[in-house]
Amino acid sequence: MEYCEFQTATRGLSEEKKDMLTAILSDFGFESFYEENGLYNAYIQQNSFTETAFQTTMSDAERFLGKLQFSIAEIPSTNWNQTWENTFDSIRISDEILIKTSTSNNTDTAKHTIVINPRMAFGSGTHETTSLILQAMKDIDFDGKTVADCGCGTGILAIFASMLGAKNIIAFDYDKCSVDNSIENIELNNIHNISVFHSSFEIMENKKFDIILANITRNILVENIKQLTKSLNPDGILIASGFYSDDIEIIRKNAESTGLTFVGSQTKNNWSITTFIHK
Repeated sequence: MEYCEFQTATRGLSEEKKDMLTAILSDFGFESFYEENGLYNAYIQQNSFTETAFQTTMSDAERFLGKLQFSIAEIPSTNWNQTWENTFDSIRISDEILIKTSTSNNTDTAKHTIVINPRMAFGSGTHETTSLILQAMKDIDFDGKTVADCGCGTGILAIFASMLGAKNIIAFDYDKCSVDNSIENIELNNIHNISVFHSSFEIMENKKFDIILANITRNILVENIKQLTKSLNPDGILIASGFYSDDIEIIRKNAESTGLTFVGSQTKNNWSITTFIHK
C-alpha cells in the first residue's frame, strides 16, 4: 500500500499551531505524525487522499495557522517503514510502562514492557492520545474482562489490556497494514488471547464487551457511538481518544445521547481522552 507524505518546516509553528495542524490533518484522514530535523511530517493512505479536497482544507486551515509552505509526495510504504526503524527506539510512558522496539538498545526495565515494531501502523506510544490511554488503563480493573480495541493500529492497547489481565480481546482495523502489524506485535509479546480482524465497526455487532478502547478520530467516534454503546455491557467502560480538547463537548454530547455517563477527561498538549460508563 502506498502513502502520501505531507511535510512542512516547524520553524514559525508554535506548539499550539502544531497541535492544531495535527488535529486538522487527522480529521482529514492522516494517520501518523512525527517531527525530525525541523520538519513536520504526516502520512495518509494514497487511496484516501484527494488533492482538491485537501487544498480546500488547507486553505481553510491557513486562516488560523497563517500561510504554510508544504509539500505532498507519494511514497512507497517501505520508505516509511525505514523511517520508523531509524527514529523510534523506546519511550517510557510512566514508571510502570516502557515501550520499545525488538531491536532497542534500551536495557531499562519496567513492570510492563511492551515490544512494538510500529511499521506503517499508528500507536507506538509517542503520540499523546496513545500515552494518555495507556496511563488511564492502569487505573482500571481489566482482570477477567472482555475488551475491544477499535482501530488497533499497532495493537499496543490490546496488548496492554492482556498484560493487565483481560480474559478475551478483539482488535480490529480497516487498514490491512495495521492488522498485519498488530499480529506481529502480539506475537512479539507472547500474547495468546487477542483475535485481530481486518474490519470496521460491523465486527462488534451482536457482541458485548466490558471495556472498549477507541483511539480513533472525532468524526469516526461520532458516527459509531451508537454501536459502541450498544456493545457495552452494563457498567461497561468506554475510553475514547484521537481528538482535540475543543472536541470534548462534542464527544460528550453524542455519547450521553446514547445513554452513556461521562466520567471524566484528560488532556495532554491539547489532545484528549474521555471516559464513559454504561449505566
